Order: sequence, then structure tokens, then C-alpha cells
Amino acid sequence: MDRHSAVSAHRLSPGVTDWRSRLGLAPGWQTQALAVALGYYLAARLGLAFTLQPHPISTLWPPNALLAAALLLAPTRAWWWLLAAALPAHLAAELQGGVPMAMVLGWFVSNCSEALIGAGLVRAFVPGRLRLDSFRNAGIFLPCVVLAAPLLSSFLDAALVRLIGWGEGEYWELVGARFFSNVLAEITVGPLILTWAAVDFARLRGARFARILEATALFAWLLVVCVVVFDLPQTNASVAPALFYAPLPFLLWAAMRLGPAGTASALALMTVATIWGAVHGLGPFAGGTPQEIAREMQLFLTAVAVPTLLLAVALEERSHAQRDATEQRKQLTHLSRVAMLGELSGGIAHELNQPLTAILSNAQAAQHFIANKSADPEVLVEILHDIITADQRAGEVIRRLRALFKRGETQFQPLEANELVEEVLGIMHGDLVLRAVEPVTQLAEGLPAVQGDRVELQQVLLNLVVNACDAMAGTPPEARRLTLRTRIVEKGWVQITVVDCGPGFAAEHYEKLFEPFYTTKPQGLGLGLSISRAIIRAHGGRLWGSAATGRGASFHIALPGLPPKG
Repeated sequence: MDRHSAVSAHRLSPGVTDWRSRLGLAPGWQTQALAVALGYYLAARLGLAFTLQPHPISTLWPPNALLAAALLLAPTRAWWWLLAAALPAHLAAELQGGVPMAMVLGWFVSNCSEALIGAGLVRAFVPGRLRLDSFRNAGIFLPCVVLAAPLLSSFLDAALVRLIGWGEGEYWELVGARFFSNVLAEITVGPLILTWAAVDFARLRGARFARILEATALFAWLLVVCVVVFDLPQTNASVAPALFYAPLPFLLWAAMRLGPAGTASALALMTVATIWGAVHGLGPFAGGTPQEIAREMQLFLTAVAVPTLLLAVALEERSHAQRDATEQRKQLTHLSRVAMLGELSGGIAHELNQPLTAILSNAQAAQHFIANKSADPEVLVEILHDIITADQRAGEVIRRLRALFKRGETQFQPLEANELVEEVLGIMHGDLVLRAVEPVTQLAEGLPAVQGDRVELQQVLLNLVVNACDAMAGTPPEARRLTLRTRIVEKGWVQITVVDCGPGFAAEHYEKLFEPFYTTKPQGLGLGLSISRAIIRAHGGRLWGSAATGRGASFHIALPGLPPKG
């Protein structure tokens, strides 16, 4: 065994793997621990910078929220080493201010208790990683992490301060100050970390330039507005309250266009700008005592953040539901198309059998001529030409079938209605022969092109043709006539009509035919016409039925025509 193999074997040793697994050390745990430690230290320094002197409690204390978010993103068995990784960072940040070691350790215990309470409560309802992409998850996060965890840990924090004797203030005053500070931190930092942890960065890198430009403009304008409102001296205090909500349009913009991650980032930007101004004696919150300034800012920022974040989550959940519905519609459309092609298998086999039989017959004839040495070169050339023609015909049938069987993204392109009709009749040729149905085409000339997906429009036409053939099953063979016509109607729309000679339907039944699971066929599912109407609506058109003149039924497709080029 070479050196490289020995090292690899050592790394993959079952004993080492089991030992790490028992301790909850996932691959790359060193990097995660370093990230938590560095983030905690920077968050602590930021919290100290946001302290309104001489008020000893920070207006916003992010380390607790950072720890809670880290626990929510990690498996439960990894929580102990994530908390351990934060201890050196906590000591490095707090001991610089001359705080006694007992108080430093006490604050670390209260910080960890807040993170553990919040993460533990959430984990009781959400087994895995918490994603703020649904109203349910947001409804769990807010009461558990933003409300309950800061409240319960504040009792412990204030008790430790009073017990150790570091700091001033009554017990309940300390509880209130720490509670509001931690609530603001949880609603600001927690969603910021959780939402960005769920972002698909590969998709983000592929975002359109217009979307990147829009996000840049939003944050630039939000920063300008926040600076003007919260970071400049206020000369008229009576006007200041009216300016508090100047950033609101940009927050709503972020909620509607950038999702929870963009909204959390916008809220964090506004929070930092507001506190920075107050700490430096600027903005509408300046002028009171540190306790009053801190409480007013915390209530204001929390009141803005909660509904804005909920709006972003609700819109994101709705967007996911729409994407899921679209994906399910695509799957159902594809499955319906495959099922319909299964019904046409007999006709497809017949359509393929004809060219294959011709190829076999011509090949046997050529073999006979060559064996008897009586082959005329011109005859052989003609036989080979027939073989090539039959092969091309079979290949065209297979090509069309592959396109129908394949499930791909909808691709809109200019299409000719007459070509669609001819292609569908080509696919149905074998089935029409087996059913003894005579196809008749009445195709108008000079029709404008329509914008659509070829395969999906073929599926709609195939469904209408198959339904027409099924409706004529009880009609005498000599009367089984299928008519397909195209024409241009008002406002430049193109109409395709499929007419059969079957028994038809009562006028009140035509709309019911398009309802899901309504069918007149013994073996039918009742989805064909419903899916067909959904496809046509997605193309901006209409699909409806009517009674044919005399006997039978008519189904019509109307699609908007494209304007002529030039």
C-alpha cells in the first residue's frame, strides 16, 4: 500500500468515523466552528458598539440571535460543539471591557440559554433545518425564538447580574431592557442568517441583469432614505415622527420582489442605520435618556420588522405554491399525453408496420435478383430508393413520437395552424385506418402564425381527434367522417375546429365536459379536455364545444395570431 492509500484508509477508518459521529462532528466541523466563533466575536463587538452610554445594555445584542440561528441550521447532536466554539469568542470580546470573569461567564450562560430555548422549542415542531419559506414556519419562529427565548433567558440574565453585583438597576428593569434588546436582535439577525442559508447561490449567480440592477437600486435608495431620516440632525422634532415610515415603501418593494432573504437584508440595513444614528446623537430618536431612546427604537424597529417579514414569507409561500402547481400541471400534462399515446399504440404499430413491411419486401426482392444474377441496375436503384423512402417514413413517425413522449420545458415559437393539423393527422393515420375514419381537411390559406409550444398544441389536437373517433365508434363505417378546418376569425385570431359525426351532446353538457374527472367513456379518467383547456389558456387562447350542424359535435380552438413580419 502506497503512502496516499494509507492516508486515505486512515481518514476513512470506521473507528474514526464512529467516534466523530458519536460526538456529532460532521465533515467540515472545524470550518463551521471557526465560522461560529468569528461570527460571534464580530456580533459581540457590534453589540458593544450599539450600546448607548452610559446605559450598560446594548440596544441590539446579536450574538444570542447568531447562536440560535446556528443551532437551528445544525442537527441537535452538533449543538454542544457549536456552543463550545462560541466560548473563546465570547471571552475575547467581553474581557476587553474589564468585566469580571464571573459576569463574563454568567452572560455566556444566559446567551446560550436563549439560543437553546429558542432552538429547542422550534425543533419540537420542525424536526430538521428551519426554513422561513412558509407561514407555518414563520408562525413557529416568531413566538418561540423572537418572544419566548428572550423572555425566559432575560429572567436568568437579570438574576445573574443582581447575584454577581455587576451593573445597576432593579431586577425587573434589567429584565425589560434585556428582553427588548434580544427581541430586536432575534427578529433582525435570525431571519437574515436563516434566509441566506437557504438561498440557492447557483441560481442567484444566474439571475438576470435586470433583477440584479433592481436589487442594487432598492438597497441604494433604502440606504439614502435611512441616512436622511435616521442619521442626520433633526431640526424640527414635530416633523420627525412623520418621517419614521419613509423606508416602508422600499421594505414592501423588497418583500414583493426579493423574497425573505432580500427583506431580511433590507430590515437589517434599516436597523443598523437607525441605531447608528441614535448612538451618535442623530436622527429622530435622539434627545431622551438612553433607556427611553433604546426602548423607542426597539419597539419601532420590531413593529416594522414583524409584519414586513411575515408579508415576505407569505408571498414566498404563495410563489412556491404557484411553482408547485405549475410543475404538477406539467407532469399531469405529460402523463396524459403518454396515456393517450398508449391508447394509440395499435394505430402507431400499424403506421410503423407499413414502411417496415415495404423495406422487408424490397430487400427480399433485391436479394432474389442478386442471387439469380438477373439484377437490372435500374431496378436495384429503384428498390433502394423505395427502401430509403420507407425508412424515412418510419423515422418520421418515430421522431414525432419521441417529441410527444419527451417531457421538456414549454418552448413557445411561431407555428402554422395548418402544419399542426397535418402533423396530427400524420400521427393519427394508422389509428384512423384501423377505426375506418375518413379525415377531411378544410384548411384556409394565408393564416397568421400563432405563438405556442408545438408538442402541447399537438397534444390538444390529438385529444380532440381521439375523442371524435371514440364518439363515432357506434356510427356505421361509411358515415365516420372527421373534419378538421382552419380559418381566421375576428381580431386576427386563428381558429381550428374538429367536427365528428357521432351522436353529439346536449348543449348543457358541453361545459361539464371540461370539468376534471367528468367523462362519458367507460374507461376514461375525464382529464383530457380539462388539461387541453388549461394548455390553451396558457397559450392565451380559448377551447370550447358546440353542437355540429345536423349530427355530431364540434370543438374549437382559438389562438391569437401573430402580427405579420415587417
